[in-house]
Amino acid sequence: MPSRSNKRNPEPTATAAMLKNAADIFSEALFLIDRSRRIILANNAAQKMTTLEETNLIGQQIESILLLDNPQTELKVTSIKLPSKQLLVLRAKIHAVPHSATFLPLNYIPYFAAFKPRPTALAIVTPQISTQAQDHTTATIYQQILGQLTMRIAHDFSNSLTSIIGNAELIEEQISALLRPPIPEPLTTLLDQGLPEIQDVVRKSREMAQFINTLQQYARQQPTSSRTLDLNTAITETITMARSLLGRKIQIEFLPSEELPQIYMDRLRIDQILLSILVNSKNAMPAGGRVTIGTEEVFLDAEFVATHPGAREGSYTRLSITDSSAGMDSGTLKRIFDIPNSDKTPDLASLGLPTVYSILKQFKGYIDVESWIGKGTRFDIYFPQTPPGPITPPSVEDDDEVLVLHLLRQPTQNALSPRAGLPNLPSGSLILVAEDETHIQRFIERVGTRAGYETIITGDGNAALGLYRKLTKEGNQPALLISDLGLPGMDGRTLCNAIRQEHPTARVLLTSGYRIELEGNSRKTKDGFDFLQKPFAPNILLSTIERILSKPTI
Repeated sequence: MPSRSNKRNPEPTATAAMLKNAADIFSEALFLIDRSRRIILANNAAQKMTTLEETNLIGQQIESILLLDNPQTELKVTSIKLPSKQLLVLRAKIHAVPHSATFLPLNYIPYFAAFKPRPTALAIVTPQISTQAQDHTTATIYQQILGQLTMRIAHDFSNSLTSIIGNAELIEEQISALLRPPIPEPLTTLLDQGLPEIQDVVRKSREMAQFINTLQQYARQQPTSSRTLDLNTAITETITMARSLLGRKIQIEFLPSEELPQIYMDRLRIDQILLSILVNSKNAMPAGGRVTIGTEEVFLDAEFVATHPGAREGSYTRLSITDSSAGMDSGTLKRIFDIPNSDKTPDLASLGLPTVYSILKQFKGYIDVESWIGKGTRFDIYFPQTPPGPITPPSVEDDDEVLVLHLLRQPTQNALSPRAGLPNLPSGSLILVAEDETHIQRFIERVGTRAGYETIITGDGNAALGLYRKLTKEGNQPALLISDLGLPGMDGRTLCNAIRQEHPTARVLLTSGYRIELEGNSRKTKDGFDFLQKPFAPNILLSTIERILSKPTI
């Protein structure tokens, strides 16, 4: 009988392995180096760029791999003086191809303290590009690093929430079943103490799932889609989160302009811009204060453009954010969009305004800042308006948030009961589950069993492939394989590809706590596999299984 749990104990090098996996996500070549300038980690992009395997890179001094020179002195660098606080940017040649090497100091980041040897700097090596194209690449680098760390945190929360939401809903259903009239006397206390509490757990977990969804979308490295938007509506939707973020000591007033033209922008970037500036205002008003947000249509003429470098003539929708802070002097104002040079660990607040600048530049917008000592600061953000020609906004069902929207809806009564709401599902269907988190294994098994499915659980990709082959040979091919993307042994994507090669009509479902790029507006991965984002509620899991199994095999 196959084991229903095959989770491996973490290896001692799990943290280093996790860091290597995170580094391999980047398309840029990354080298971690120690205080003696020797390489202690090289990602896949670095190995590809140098045409050397990692075993041939580890232990080598970075100068022996990269031919470095100082762009200011034009002199070769044979021994790098690693930075302790500020960035160091050098020119590099690999196989005679010019590159740029940026060294980020890491000795002040506590996360790396446990590593042996301890990393002193991170070298990011990219092909040489023009000065104009390099504008704000430092902000982009920090944003990517923080984004990947955020994705990891969100992934772990998503896995936990999958179990919390699912198990809480199962408990809620069980308690509700016990409290159907006539209620036995010993159970009446559950109406006041028991049922309300578990319902609150479900409600708060759903709110956390919504927050994790937003967090993941901010951290995604894939480009997001622009569309026509109403700026007033976007601000209204975000202002509740903003008030919670700023706290009670800061009052927010929103003064929207009527009949405001739509803008052409990515929805999530609007939230990122608004919240970054509001966090900056909050930090400038530690004792509290007032923020006024306004919108209006404006036209930037030649006179304005002549005195505001970077601005372009044309019609814009302006978002103005004014705070009652102590204001900034001219020196601070000039550096407001620069990455701060500090001996402290950089935080999201210090990177917010450089990120805002980069976003607006990407979307051909503009930002202007005015500040008055003792009176406050005003940010004017200019968004491009809708381009000519009709643009059809995507429908709600095509949006990549649809699964979370379903997750946040209240399930119908008894939605989790066996066969409830799923009359067309085949009875006795076998589902093979490949998932390395024990609590999620138990959750999927309980949900599947209650809906009438037989489930076999394994925690390893190689074991899952062997089980699938064995069951199929015995005439009991699984009706569905549910696989996590990040399995030990063989990852979920490789597992699904292997099964599809042997059985082209096999039904498979990939899951992950990470947000991954999907094919267009579908719920399929780029290689055609159905995908379910964690965290998911029991009713979402069952409806997804129903949808997949109801499809005819080709």
